[in-house]
Amino acid sequence: MFVGRTAELASLRAELCAAGGGSVRRAVVEGPEGIGKTALIRHALDGEAGVRVLAVSGEESERELGLGVVRQLMDEAALLGLGLGTDERAGGGSAAAFPQDGARGGGIRAADEVDSCAAGQAVCELVARSPVPGTLAVVVDDAQWADRASLGALSYVLRHVRAGRVLLLVACRDLADPWLPDGLRRQLAGDGTLLITLGGLSAGDLAELAADPALTAARRERGTYGSPADAAREALAALRSDGAGEAPAALQPDALRSDVLRWDASRWGAAARRLREHTLGNPLHARALLAVLAPAALADPGVRLPAPETYRRPFARRLHACAPATRRLVAACAVLGGSCPLHLAAAVATGIDEPLNTLEEAVTAGLLRELPGRLIDFPEPLARAAAYDGIGAGARARLHLAAARLADDDGAALRHRAAAADGPDEALAEELARFAAKAAQHGLWQEAAAHLELAAGLTQSPARRDELRTAVLEHVLIGGDVIRAAELAAVRNADPRPVRRYVLGRLALAAGRFDEASELLAEAWRHAEPGFAADVAEQLSWLRLVAGNRAEAANWARLSAGQPIAGPVARPYDVLALGGASGAGAPPGSLAEAVAHLERDEVGQACAVLKRAVTAAEAAGLPHHRLLATALLSVAEHGLARWDEAVAHAEAALAEAYALGQRWLLPWLEAACVAPLAARGDRERALAHATAAGVAARRMRHAAGEHQADLAMALLGAGDLPARPGAGALPDGRWSGASDLADGRFCAVTGDVVPDPRPARIEALVADGRLEEAERALAAYERAGAGGGRRREAERVRLEGLLLAARNVPSRAEEAFGRALELAGAGGCPLEEARALLDLGRLLRRTGRRRAAAERLGAARAIFDRLGARPLVERCAQELEACGLEPPATVRLGLTPQELSTATLVAGGLTNRQIARELLISVKTVEYHIGKIYTKLGIGSRVALAAKLAAYGPEVSFPEGEAG
Repeated sequence: MFVGRTAELASLRAELCAAGGGSVRRAVVEGPEGIGKTALIRHALDGEAGVRVLAVSGEESERELGLGVVRQLMDEAALLGLGLGTDERAGGGSAAAFPQDGARGGGIRAADEVDSCAAGQAVCELVARSPVPGTLAVVVDDAQWADRASLGALSYVLRHVRAGRVLLLVACRDLADPWLPDGLRRQLAGDGTLLITLGGLSAGDLAELAADPALTAARRERGTYGSPADAAREALAALRSDGAGEAPAALQPDALRSDVLRWDASRWGAAARRLREHTLGNPLHARALLAVLAPAALADPGVRLPAPETYRRPFARRLHACAPATRRLVAACAVLGGSCPLHLAAAVATGIDEPLNTLEEAVTAGLLRELPGRLIDFPEPLARAAAYDGIGAGARARLHLAAARLADDDGAALRHRAAAADGPDEALAEELARFAAKAAQHGLWQEAAAHLELAAGLTQSPARRDELRTAVLEHVLIGGDVIRAAELAAVRNADPRPVRRYVLGRLALAAGRFDEASELLAEAWRHAEPGFAADVAEQLSWLRLVAGNRAEAANWARLSAGQPIAGPVARPYDVLALGGASGAGAPPGSLAEAVAHLERDEVGQACAVLKRAVTAAEAAGLPHHRLLATALLSVAEHGLARWDEAVAHAEAALAEAYALGQRWLLPWLEAACVAPLAARGDRERALAHATAAGVAARRMRHAAGEHQADLAMALLGAGDLPARPGAGALPDGRWSGASDLADGRFCAVTGDVVPDPRPARIEALVADGRLEEAERALAAYERAGAGGGRRREAERVRLEGLLLAARNVPSRAEEAFGRALELAGAGGCPLEEARALLDLGRLLRRTGRRRAAAERLGAARAIFDRLGARPLVERCAQELEACGLEPPATVRLGLTPQELSTATLVAGGLTNRQIARELLISVKTVEYHIGKIYTKLGIGSRVALAAKLAAYGPEVSFPEGEAG
């Protein structure tokens, strides 16, 4: 399976095409072993019509065989019918290059006596006499292993083949290799030669490579997952394990199919990124690891990745050719982990009298590299893995113990001691557990989990081992990685303590299995101990919030906050705030404080608090809280009309939630993407997110998520407004399913990640002429308490103005729009200010005041353009055109007046500097406008721009003497 290399393939095929046009072309592909040089060349040449390939390669064991590669070339040509083989040669210089076996007592002429020029001339004659009607591609692969005489002949060919449809292609590891003759290097590095230097594949390419059927079959044979989807599905199916041997609870594959695939893609993305770091993207070594390792192992940072056999064998040959002291230094560096001081590695290795000389040999052999400050490291991660894998068990233990004695970090010393242990060690296990507790206090949950896992492996007591593995599961889960936690939960564990029920319940909640979470958490609460009672109550409060029961969510959150021992990661005040029941006592910098600001329409303050909350959650190592804070940050940024930032934050949080398996957050995060995308005019993406939010919520029976999805659909005009009762409207506090806008049952409550869709719906009713409905809806909106900030008040007054304008009361409507402008300006709300300007401009145009209308519409469009609100920019342009004061090309082309002016001058042939002088702007501004113009029009050149403008005719000018 061939992946990636799109640009390189295109370059090689372009050279092949040029050769087919009658010109001799030269190309060289260089890159380290296994990087894919041969695969690239084969993929570029195979299947090309009218192309015959004459391919040979060097071989390390035949490097001293005189003219070995040239002989291959002549014999291959004979087999393909392209020329004469070595046994059928005739005449002159060609024969002189290939002496018969008896020329020197039956032996082949020595390499230093061979006439390379004559051999090169023979190859030139072969090319010239070739009967191939199409293009001839002559490929010399692994040129670094070719004999010197053949390389000399190749240099001759590159200099003298000047006519014919020929592509000469050479592949080698490094053009700087001293084995290559200077003349050949100059030819291959010259201006007339295409040079392609291959680097590693990207993580995306490696993820695609993982789907290769051959690798899937290899994993299946080794007992690992047959496909990435199988891995994710098995992890999901193993979410429940009660420790008594009961079979895991089954999942519904059809219901979870799309989520499994998205989890799967995210998991393979993490695995591919780690594989990319480990192999530097080398496809040979990456394939070897993909064939034997499960995706969970590749993605798990706690699993040490080995070196594949394809790398280990050549590394071992170079290592064993070195002196014993050098081998010891390399082994010590491998145990220390690389990038360590030379003196420390020498001390761990022991017995190294001259460290600098020893290091010099290791560097020359390509085993180590020297860094500034007398640090040493391996040249690539695979080298460290190969060196570590090659150390015997006893030697490895001795080196780890030596490293532990010299380590100045407690965690490193403990890890070295654990690696050196030859059996159970209860004292060391407890030391590791105590260190893990300290790491957890600093939010280092994954590091704590790694030390607990080491402790579990060192204890002899099965009961203690199960307790430690429950702690590992909890720390991994708190650290946010639900998928890895599900994999750990699938391992049999007989821990009978209630805390394990709490941990499994927390896992079920994060994975979106709410019924199971309810059962497990309820049982954990019945037997709760003070140490984790606050955490259990907090998880139950989240569970009730997800289920839509805000009253019970508030009760459980207050119960959590009232526990004598506070949960180390519990945030009950956040649940209270998101459920609309925030009160005194919320800590500063929390989600609760930010939600209170949002409730009062103080989006600037909310944005500042949420940025601090995101940073704090990052420092505490709590991704689930950080993702929620990021979603609310997106809401605040949308309120400030920072839509690009809002989209970036919401979609980044969504992608991370999928990667971590935080399934319970998906409906919220999907819905948070909708409003800023819709505001920018990307309705298709917004609708996709809204649909995904609804699908995910319904599958999980996520009532809160369903409500957010319904809000998102209503905002897009693709669904009815969902109704939510006011406080105490229903006995159980749940949201109802009614959707009548006018009766006031829709109540905006804090915690929504989708803006209130009612203003947009009122505007739509007015536009449809359904004025009675619009009036009832506006009254209901006012009764529900739409006030709370200048922006909301400005919006309410503007809606009142729209209704008055539709009822043909222009004076009162104009007065309302004026008040809305004052409120929006005083509140620093540019979006609402621009909306009021747009509506006022429309009113002025309809009452015959076109010049005044154009001024308001132009001001509105300038604000919308600055904010990136493309739909509203287009609406302003349409209104301006209706005024008769706007060049219609701006409407049809979707350009701003400044962009249209720039485009017109570009089409007229002016340079960027001339345009800058004409428009009194900087050259950089001109370049910026041209980039925006190309993007909007989907073109890439000035010629295409001129053609586009020509299709719209001359620009319309403003009429003279227009009355204001």
